[in-house]
Amino acid sequence: AVVSTQSTGNAMGLLKVDMCRETSVGWERKNKFPVEPVFAARPGAQDEDDGVVLAPVFDADTGKSELYVWDAKSLEVIAIVNTPIVVPYSLHGTWIPEDQ
Repeated sequence: AVVSTQSTGNAMGLLKVDMCRETSVGWERKNKFPVEPVFAARPGAQDEDDGVVLAPVFDADTGKSELYVWDAKSLEVIAIVNTPIVVPYSLHGTWIPEDQ
């Protein structure tokens, strides 16, 4: 889920909630705004969160966007990729097949 909290002020972040264990893990950074994330399972994955989470993140300080890759279990950032375009932040994304 994309969330916004008061802890960093001007930010949105990601929150993963385990309803069975009543635990959560999150990620947020000041002036960083992720767009709706997607999960990509690791080939051969056995656990439901064995993979990565990907989302473009708009940086309000630089006015640029980067593609963030998080470990799906811990939400630790494992890669940040520079992008040639700016992806404005919003609460919802739109995924359109390449052939449309």
